[in-house]
Amino acid sequence: MSTPAELVPDTVRRADSEHLWHPWEPLAVKDRLILTGGRDCWVRDDRGREYLDLRAGTLNATVGYGRTSVVEAMAAQAQRLMTWDLAEVTTAPAALLARRIASLTPPGLSRTLFCNSGSEGIEAAVKIARMVHWINGDRDRTTIASFGEGYHGATTAGVAATGAAFRREGAGPLPGGFVHLATPRCPDCAAGGGEHRCRVPGVAEWERRLAEVGPHTIAAIVAEPVLSVGGVIVPPEGTFARLRELCDRHGILLIADEVATGFGRTGAMFAFQHDLDPATGPDLLVTAKGLSGGYAPLAAVTVREDLYQVFGRDPLLGGLRHGHTTGGHATACAAALAVLDIVEGEDLPARAAAIGARVLGQLREQLAGAPPVREVRGRGLLIGVEMTSPAAAQEATTVAQEAGVLVRAFGAVLTVAPPLVIAEDTALRGAAILADAVLAAGRAGAGRRA
Repeated sequence: MSTPAELVPDTVRRADSEHLWHPWEPLAVKDRLILTGGRDCWVRDDRGREYLDLRAGTLNATVGYGRTSVVEAMAAQAQRLMTWDLAEVTTAPAALLARRIASLTPPGLSRTLFCNSGSEGIEAAVKIARMVHWINGDRDRTTIASFGEGYHGATTAGVAATGAAFRREGAGPLPGGFVHLATPRCPDCAAGGGEHRCRVPGVAEWERRLAEVGPHTIAAIVAEPVLSVGGVIVPPEGTFARLRELCDRHGILLIADEVATGFGRTGAMFAFQHDLDPATGPDLLVTAKGLSGGYAPLAAVTVREDLYQVFGRDPLLGGLRHGHTTGGHATACAAALAVLDIVEGEDLPARAAAIGARVLGQLREQLAGAPPVREVRGRGLLIGVEMTSPAAAQEATTVAQEAGVLVRAFGAVLTVAPPLVIAEDTALRGAAILADAVLAAGRAGAGRRA
């Protein structure tokens, strides 16, 4: 029996080079991996070589590859009813998944709107926050505030809420109504200050910025409890609690962007839980990647029940004037239910906390004082190795790939974020290989400068 043309590596490589547009990379890149399979925490290329995945795809393959229970749940749902638009109709997977999410969030954070991606989730959360104030008659509250080093997606509202020029330049004119706050990042940590008590731009600085804009004009603050794409920045303890208090004082809604961190990545089910007591949460919670484990596109915007009820007074519809054809796709929701069975059944948040602490400690030990490294930081299985330049970080990813380990560089920061099911010895072995790659990249860079 002949091999189908679409599985022949040369055919795939030609189709890739002639027709496929790859996001977030220079057009000059030509020689890419062709990935053909995966199992557990490993992926395989067209030549049969296996690689340890220390990036979980793009932080979304949280329960690993080839999980039979997830695939079977998707197949069964696709056979019954693959999807249906949720306007005026419901499906069992969407309803049950919304209830499942409510069982994991603080009391009152119990109503979920489904979208297709994290970027769509942020767009929806921004619109919901603004419309809540509009329906309530507070028409001046339209501005969205966010941290300057945060990342909130590639669609227009997400780009406007993101401070990095790399993601904004050339995309304008961007929509107005967005302002940036100082990122809660300890300057001593950023400078490699060693053991110290973290200090951070505090509420007073945020208050000054809000005063410039007018706190009565702020609809919401959107923030990542742990910044991911912005450099795996772990704000000092209590930061999210300070944000919660600030929002309460000024009547501002708090949106937690947990697209990258939700469902166990940082060692808690949600990263905001590191700062807030179990009964307290944000007003809106945006999740995506870990929700469906990479098995299907899916995102969720979970809001307080009282905010949901506000939309009953919308004068044009009496409901939310927003949605997508495949938001809450039945097969995607079936996948998410099976993924959450694994997350809870195998207690992946606790595993991430324990294994992440070991990996973080090992990387700090191996890379202590290394010239190409500025800082190693992280929480749970979301760890960043900040190097001296983006070029050094990219060189390290290349060396690591040659050694059989896949990581991703965002700017000058290598992001270590394997599937949460990774075994501890495998994680430590992969971290050791990565550390060697970082040191080798540093030596190569020094040699070129010499």
